[in-house]
Amino acid sequence: MITMVVSDDDVHKNETVEFTYWLYYMTVYYVLKIICVINAFLNVQQYKQQEQQAVSTTTSTLVGMNVMGQLIDKAKRAIVMRTVNNEKLQQEQTSQEKTQHQSSQSNVTKPILPIRIQELEAKIENRPTIVDEKSPAVLKYRTPHFRATATVKFPPLDEGEHWKIGWIQSCTRMDFFNSYGDCGYSSWEFPQLMSGQNPMISDSDGRNYPFYGSKSEVIEIQGPCIDYTTLKVVMNDNFYPHITWDIPTSNERLSRLTSVKRHQSFYTWLVAMNAQNGSILVLKTISWQMNLEINIDLTKPQGSRAILVSDPIPVQPEILKQNIRIPTCVLYPPNANSAQILVWHPGCHLGETSKRPEIVVPPRCMLVLLQNPFYANHIRHKTHTSIQNKLNGGNSSSSSSSSSSSSSSSSSSPSPSSSPSSSSLSDSRMNNNNTSQSVTIKPYSRLIFPQNTATSSSSCSIAPGNRCYNGMKHMLNNHAKLAQGVMVR
Repeated sequence: MITMVVSDDDVHKNETVEFTYWLYYMTVYYVLKIICVINAFLNVQQYKQQEQQAVSTTTSTLVGMNVMGQLIDKAKRAIVMRTVNNEKLQQEQTSQEKTQHQSSQSNVTKPILPIRIQELEAKIENRPTIVDEKSPAVLKYRTPHFRATATVKFPPLDEGEHWKIGWIQSCTRMDFFNSYGDCGYSSWEFPQLMSGQNPMISDSDGRNYPFYGSKSEVIEIQGPCIDYTTLKVVMNDNFYPHITWDIPTSNERLSRLTSVKRHQSFYTWLVAMNAQNGSILVLKTISWQMNLEINIDLTKPQGSRAILVSDPIPVQPEILKQNIRIPTCVLYPPNANSAQILVWHPGCHLGETSKRPEIVVPPRCMLVLLQNPFYANHIRHKTHTSIQNKLNGGNSSSSSSSSSSSSSSSSSSPSPSSSPSSSSLSDSRMNNNNTSQSVTIKPYSRLIFPQNTATSSSSCSIAPGNRCYNGMKHMLNNHAKLAQGVMVR
């Protein structure tokens, strides 16, 4: 058995050490607690200052904030900005995807349907030209009719859509010569074609540009249409001119006409036009021509002088496999009836050029000459009384006489452009142009209205009632509201 003796001093020393440790631990505990309270207080102050900075948009930092707190704050702001930017980009991408999806859905739900040509026919009557020499003043002839018929199935239309389906025709060439032996020859001409200014000229009726006519030649269709609509457009054309037996500058009534030669070629388009913006879609193109030659034997009595020497069987039209683009000049005035002129070449045979050609019948639209230097050296006749008297005295057709001298002259020696849709109304398109100046013309083409210049005071000044001014200003203003130009496809 072992016995250990501990003194009182050692016990007291141990108690002192334990108390010292306890006091140390307690001091550390309360110091840490105070530090935590201070940190909490600083964090609260920092949070309040951040809110104040967000409201006042200031960039000053909290006084007394430690460096670590500032760095943490900047890092938080950068993260927030990146998050906001990413959200904006995602929203934009989402909106773009939605738009593309909606457009694709609309394209799927509303496909672009084609215009179907169900039936298309173009032909010229298989008969010879009929020559009539009963009148003592003029020789007449009537060519076979060119007819074009199309049946079109137009696709469905929405509310407010407006289209026109019809025929547009242009003359691409005209050789029209009337020979009077050694006295000379006369020729009907289109100044735009003769000078090479334009490759074609409009053969519109002059009231419904750019379409050939205003009746069966064009049909309008307006939405809404839920199904295909069947439309039929028809046009026909022929020549029925009057040619004076005597030379156009003579006041006598002699028979000097020895031959008539005429060759004309045309393009006829079946088109669909958007009436809202003027754009034109070419559906089909037809090419056709009319060739004619008549010889006159003056030694024979009247009634048996004229002989048709050209082929009595006309050349049939051709429906082209590839469409021809419509030139802009075909879509606006003047038309063929308003631009034609009759030129007299004295002392020349056919094929020769006269040194002093004379314009016997001026165009209804005098701007055709004023803007064309090709005819600057041509002599201009002041009066056409001789032709007027011949027509009034010897013309048996009431449709060929007119109140104005220029219109009568144009009727007497033929209108090189086509005659009307109905053969019983000869030259009705020419007579339709004699309507009052109040007629409103609404084309769907780009027009350039010529300004009055110093040249208008010359001997070829434009008459106040000139045909090419009929409704021109209204046409220009009306078209400017519709479109800046015409799109032809």
